[in-house]
Amino acid sequence: MRHTVSELAQRLNRLHAPSEKFPSLLLMTDAKRLPDPRALIPLLPSGSAVIIRHFNDPQKEQIIRKIILLCRKHHVKIFVSDSLSLALKYKLDGIHYSEKKVRLMASCGRAKRPYKKMIFTCACHSESARIAASKAKMDAILLSPAFPTQSHPGAKSLGIWQIASLSRHSSLQTYGLGGINQKTAHRLSSTQLCGFAGISGLI
Repeated sequence: MRHTVSELAQRLNRLHAPSEKFPSLLLMTDAKRLPDPRALIPLLPSGSAVIIRHFNDPQKEQIIRKIILLCRKHHVKIFVSDSLSLALKYKLDGIHYSEKKVRLMASCGRAKRPYKKMIFTCACHSESARIAASKAKMDAILLSPAFPTQSHPGAKSLGIWQIASLSRHSSLQTYGLGGINQKTAHRLSSTQLCGFAGISGLI
């Protein structure tokens, strides 16, 4: 029987995540493809997370207000992109940083963690980005694009071998992002990822 993306993610998470604080699935909002994640939140496994990554803080705050009670009800974590102020205001579970911001942090210090349980994740597209994320004291990296995606169909993807290598050599928790579906998730099932991230294909 072929396993679902969720089942594969949970298996990888049990094998490679050091604690239950790291979700197995990260559902990412998108201004065009998934502006409102409310319909999908009840379908996520308990302990999953939603990353709110709309382009400005007012948009992000609108989505947070819409989903925060629903997420708490279904034991789904909420991360917000690049906004410490919103994370603190709503006592969110984590912050997701862009690769550009993480490189800046790595060059001048490290990310400030307001409370111990807050999780820091970031985008990562290369080995140099992985090193920067480690210097900036991130908790997890989202390796992308793992495979060709709908949003960037012509962009060069990392592929299974680079994903495997980057996850194997990373001191941080690693997720595969981009083009994740049942078929591609199976191809990543023997890597050291701790889960998958995506806009569609996870459920």
